[in-house]
Amino acid sequence: MDRIEPFLLERFFARHEFSARRLMSSSDCETTTVRALLGMEPGAEEAFLDGRLGYTETRGAPSLREDIAALYSPADAGGPGAEGIFVHAGAEEAILNLCLAILGPGDHVVVNRPAYQSLEALPRWRGAAVSHWDLRDDGRRWRLDPDDLAALLGASTKLVIVNAPHNPTGALPTKAEFEAIVRLCREAGAILLVDEVYRGLERDPGRALAPACEAYENGVSLNVLSKTAGLAGLRIGWLATRRKDLLDAVAVVKDYNTICSSAPSEFLAGIAARNFATIAARNHALCAANIALFEDFVRRHPDFVALTPPEGSSICFPRLAGRAEGLFGGDSEAMALELLAETGILLIPGKLYGFEPRHWRLGFGRADFAAGLRELESWVLARGY
Repeated sequence: MDRIEPFLLERFFARHEFSARRLMSSSDCETTTVRALLGMEPGAEEAFLDGRLGYTETRGAPSLREDIAALYSPADAGGPGAEGIFVHAGAEEAILNLCLAILGPGDHVVVNRPAYQSLEALPRWRGAAVSHWDLRDDGRRWRLDPDDLAALLGASTKLVIVNAPHNPTGALPTKAEFEAIVRLCREAGAILLVDEVYRGLERDPGRALAPACEAYENGVSLNVLSKTAGLAGLRIGWLATRRKDLLDAVAVVKDYNTICSSAPSEFLAGIAARNFATIAARNHALCAANIALFEDFVRRHPDFVALTPPEGSSICFPRLAGRAEGLFGGDSEAMALELLAETGILLIPGKLYGFEPRHWRLGFGRADFAAGLRELESWVLARGY
């Protein structure tokens, strides 16, 4: 097996994330304290302190799997049930273990682009051929065209990977588009993995899609408590599917890496899962207020930035425009590094997604976003954008 390629976004964060004065590129929502999370349920603090620090089950504590399964339809109504939940140490481990379990040379994978790098790098590392399914930007919305997927599918297509709501554009297929995606995967006999880590942050809640594990018998849903819930420090994610054979294969792989998750994290994750609607509603309201502020900023500064509005998630993918695009040579990395050096504000260049360099990632899920946007605007005004 060839050496795995560097994860460009994470290497960039490793250099700058903890030295930057203000993060305006974070993909997760506002977090909370352990005390506040424990305070959501009577008796939780005492039970947490009395918990023992032994191993947990490889697939996750049965109680946690039941709590996560309750976020989906019941098993007799097409949901995965607790047996269809496999807990991991974050979403990243879940992606790794699934790719190791099911992919190899001769397989073909289709993945949306731009993409969170591991969704395409890990299949390539396993020796699979990877085809990019590019999002289209018509200025009103980012979209995945099902006709483009149809042209990419073939007899060797093992896996189709979609991220919705999407990182970094905030794209969200319509229900009709998603139904077409499921139909095409079914006709091709392909597994459909949908990265649903921003589920619950749809700008219009009525646009929320059915989880892949419910919409398709060969569907796999990927989720995590890091993004919508803002609980990245717990490092708890999961796969959900009705394909128990896939989870059996994943279990074999997990024995060779984390073996199991952290017992304290699983306890706290159970509280978060049981109170997910409350936590998600808080962060949904925060994202709604913050993206409205940024859209006003975009209207005020057409010589600096343009934006195709996100339809979900806590991030968007604006692009350099007007005079700024010319001054920075259409390269948002040059802009981001200058901004960081002069203000301590960190943004993520679009080239780290293997995409047009004029784009950059903005995170709007944090409570300090308004203050950061004021600082960004001061910098922009000083340059006459």
